Formats: sequence, C-alpha cells, structure tokens
Amino acid sequence: MKRLFHFYGLLGLLFMAGCKDNPEQIPVYLDIQPFKINETGPGKWQNITEAWLYVNGEFLGAYSLPAKVPVLAEGNTEIWVYPGVKENGINNTPTIYDFLSRSESKVTLTAGTTATINPSTKYKSEIFFAWDINRTTFDGASSIVFDDRDNDQVTSYTLTSNGGFDGRYLRMKVDTAHQIIAIASEEADLPITGDRQTWLELNRINDIPFTLYLIGFTVIGSERQFPVYSFAKTDDWKKIYINLTDFLVKSGEDKHRLYFQVQLPKDKNGKPTVDAGTVGLDNIRLVHF
Repeated sequence: MKRLFHFYGLLGLLFMAGCKDNPEQIPVYLDIQPFKINETGPGKWQNITEAWLYVNGEFLGAYSLPAKVPVLAEGNTEIWVYPGVKENGINNTPTIYDFLSRSESKVTLTAGTTATINPSTKYKSEIFFAWDINRTTFDGASSIVFDDRDNDQVTSYTLTSNGGFDGRYLRMKVDTAHQIIAIASEEADLPITGDRQTWLELNRINDIPFTLYLIGFTVIGSERQFPVYSFAKTDDWKKIYINLTDFLVKSGEDKHRLYFQVQLPKDKNGKPTVDAGTVGLDNIRLVHF
C-alpha cells in the first residue's frame, strides 16, 4: 500500500511540475452591445434580449444583453452572435430568433484586453410575411382589416395615434355596458407541417387582460378555435414573440385568422371588477419560412 501511495504521490508532483510550464491562459473579454436592427421600421420594433455567442465555431452560451464574456482566444478570431428573444414572452424560454440573421465579425483579440462587439441583424431574405408589413403598422393608407365577432354593434376597434407606440395603432375598449369585444383578422395562408416555423410578433399595451385565439377554417366555411395566449395587463408598450407552429400543426386547416377577445374581468360572483378597459395593438406581423 505504501508503494502504491508513493507511486501516485510521484505522479502528482510530476503533474504539478508540468503545470508550472503551462501557466493559466489570460482571457479576453468580449463586451457585447445590444443589437442594431437593420430592417423595415425602427429598431425599437424588435426586442432582442439575448446574444447566443459562437467563437471560432464553438458555442459559448447565451447571454442577456448587454454582456461581458470572458473568452480564451487570441489573434484573428471569428465571432458569430445570434439574436435571441423570449419565446412566448416567458423569461425562462430564451431562444434564437431564426427569422433574423446572425451577426458575423472577425476581430483580432489580445489577452488581457476588452473587445467591443456591436452586433447587427435584419430579417432573412428567405422568410415570408402573411400580410404586407406596411399594412400591419396601421400608419398607411391601407391597413389589415378585422371583422367584428362579438354580436354587439356598438363595440368595435378604432385606429388612433393617441398614446401610440409609433404612429397609429388598433385600440379596443370595453365598459360595463359593453363588456366584451372580439375581432378576427383577415385570413392568412400559413404552413401547417411543423418543419416551417410560424411566429407572431406584436406590440401591445393593455390595462386589462385579453386573450389570443387561432381560428382554423376550411374553404367551405367551418371553423375551429384554438386558445393560444392570455395577456396579463401592462402599463407600457411591450413587444412579444409568440410561436404558433404547434397550434398550426394541431389545426391542420386550409386557412387561419387571428382572433382577439377582450372582456371586463369579473369576480367569483360574475360582477366586473373594473368599470372599463382598453387594449392597444400595433405592428402585428405573422412571419414564417
């Protein structure tokens, strides 16, 4: 046993001696700034929250922006930064947003220094929008149209710039006399096979909750509704990215519409808990491959 311990002790000394000849490598720090958005419409229409970092082809992790990341690399180095978002608005579901291009750069790195990375991105050329994005801003002469689905002739949406995110937006209001408003978008041709992703982008502000459904319908007119997302109230304009791919696979129908329903919240006795509520929507983009 003593001989065995002595053998391993010698190995340990040799290992430590070898370590003296290979001092710890000094890292370079990459100071990754928020993405610049090179696309139609102001960059503030996007909300890129993460950077998915690759250095010389090796994935190093996803980081909340801005980020300062230590990297063991020197000399001419290839850096890829993929734009990331919160899928369905959930903090613990960050993901690469495949509809936007990665940022590529070659940087000469020096140990012990900091290199600033200014990534940029834009929509990929191979993607499709279900509706012309100029119509989904509600600012031009022609905007996408929504049908009234609540059977109340008094309730309807309006287009206004009062308190808007960036120009005009779609506004829905409810009160105790008219407690529900529901609208359905124009039809959209969307992929249903699952191998081609479809996402919904939109900006919203709402002082009461509201719900998004997906309507699937056939050419002969039959419809099915699929609940997609319930929006909590927010006092400020927020951008959200919602993955519709699985809902479209489940639907399997020929055509689809977006269906928004706003209703005054009620207590357990069915009495409204507020007297009125407003929901605003802007920059509604259905994007897919």
